[in-house]
Amino acid sequence: MAHYSLLFACLFLVLLASPTLASKCDSGDLKALLSIKQSLGNPSILSSWVPSTSCCTWAHLQCDRAGRVNSITIRDSNLAGTIPPSVTDLTALISLAFIDLPGLTGPIPTSIFTLKTLQQVTVIRTSVSGFSGPVPDSISQLSQIDTLDLSANKITGPIPASLSKLPKLRFLDLSHNQLTGSIPSGLVHGNFGFLILSHNLLTGRIPVDYGSTDFDTINLSHNRLIGDASFLFGAQKKTTEIYLAWNRLEFDISNVAFPKGLTDLDLSHNKITGRVPVSIRDLAKVHKLDLSYNKLCGQIPSVGVNTHLGVAAFGHNKCLCGGPLAPCHKN
Repeated sequence: MAHYSLLFACLFLVLLASPTLASKCDSGDLKALLSIKQSLGNPSILSSWVPSTSCCTWAHLQCDRAGRVNSITIRDSNLAGTIPPSVTDLTALISLAFIDLPGLTGPIPTSIFTLKTLQQVTVIRTSVSGFSGPVPDSISQLSQIDTLDLSANKITGPIPASLSKLPKLRFLDLSHNQLTGSIPSGLVHGNFGFLILSHNLLTGRIPVDYGSTDFDTINLSHNRLIGDASFLFGAQKKTTEIYLAWNRLEFDISNVAFPKGLTDLDLSHNKITGRVPVSIRDLAKVHKLDLSYNKLCGQIPSVGVNTHLGVAAFGHNKCLCGGPLAPCHKN
């Protein structure tokens, strides 16, 4: 009996692996995929995309149970061109990723963001180095999107205020572009997760309403932001990483209460004044801290995080003293 059970189990596995039982590719998806391949110059990275096999077995994509293509991820290739318009013919697509493709250029096709299925998208990562033009305003139609990554491109213009209409957005990375203008208010909400807008040309003040958001990570460094940022902090917040370096922020940090779970804090190269807050002692998990190149003054609170930090974390301020800097002079 055990022999027959083993035989049937083996037969089941053979049948399961048989190509004849593989999900049959939707004819419309097949046509669209072959058009995408041709538009990109039939690159070697898409060599598995041949019509004699089910497209659901091809590399760089996934199908749902109905045999519809619902995910495409193409990365680390020297293919060149623009995003083919036939991508919009993949009418069940919910996830699209073009990553580290420096030869992919041109504007991001606005038609992509009008696909009904992409309103159910949970991941859309076009993190390449050649896209140009503005952030498409039509992204605001993707009411279900929770992740948008357009980093490391050549995108210009302002951040569309219409992004504030995306109620489920929790990860936004527009870093390493050429974005200008101010950061829109209302863009973030709830437990936002990750807001990464660093290495742009953004100006103006950080919207005050961002203070009510409990980020995991916020990175606004390497811009031209001005004004107060103290409202981003709070002892009860769950934020673990705050990067505001290389801006023109100007506020008194003396009474700021740092989130106790901070692991990374970089406020360097600003115009921040006041004393190093006593709450720095509570940063038991911090492994990166940089308050250098500001206008801080007074004695650094002793016993705490600064016991394992060097001069670089506090250097080039107006008149800071105490370990790890030189001792304070007694009057």
